[in-house]
Amino acid sequence: MKVPEFFVGKPVSGLQTMLRVIAEYDESMPSVVPDGIYGKDTMRAVTEFQRRYGLAATGITDYDTWNAITAAFEDANVQLQQAQPLQIVLKKKQVFLKGSRNRQVLLVQSMLAILRADYPAMPQVQLSGVFDDETEAAVRWVQKVGGYPQSGIMDKQLWKLLAGLYRLKVSDGEAGEENARVSPQLMPDSDMVMEESPLQDD
Repeated sequence: MKVPEFFVGKPVSGLQTMLRVIAEYDESMPSVVPDGIYGKDTMRAVTEFQRRYGLAATGITDYDTWNAITAAFEDANVQLQQAQPLQIVLKKKQVFLKGSRNRQVLLVQSMLAILRADYPAMPQVQLSGVFDDETEAAVRWVQKVGGYPQSGIMDKQLWKLLAGLYRLKVSDGEAGEENARVSPQLMPDSDMVMEESPLQDD
């Protein structure tokens, strides 16, 4: 496994940084300070890593140890970051309105159904992938709560509103009552992919 680009030319401090990140994810692993010196603390961390990963516990970073540490670092680095955001594709001027059939509508309906646990006044929707009367009513309700014109149409503005509300209310899926009164106007921007060509509903 090749050296991560930001560690080229500084293998010891690079190794120490990787061990530090691994220890941040797995708190039972010894951590080290990236000082560029392969001293006792670094040898101790390498030895413990080798022991846990079935390598010869020598404290020496050989080829196999380096590859194993790099792989563990890359996994830990992903696990410590925010989850990859869902970027749906809504093309230029693409909207969904009553009667539309599209897999993105099913996603919107799922989010509305989950949010209804916090907002029981929201009209109930069925997960059908069809923008039906119930979905339109729920969309109008969300637009009203967010201070938007109640068009009943799903467009990029509604997605921004809905995605931000979902992120605030649902969070990691274990949010308690303390999040139930967050104002939708405080919602952060959401990510989406914009394209130029029109899209026909599926």
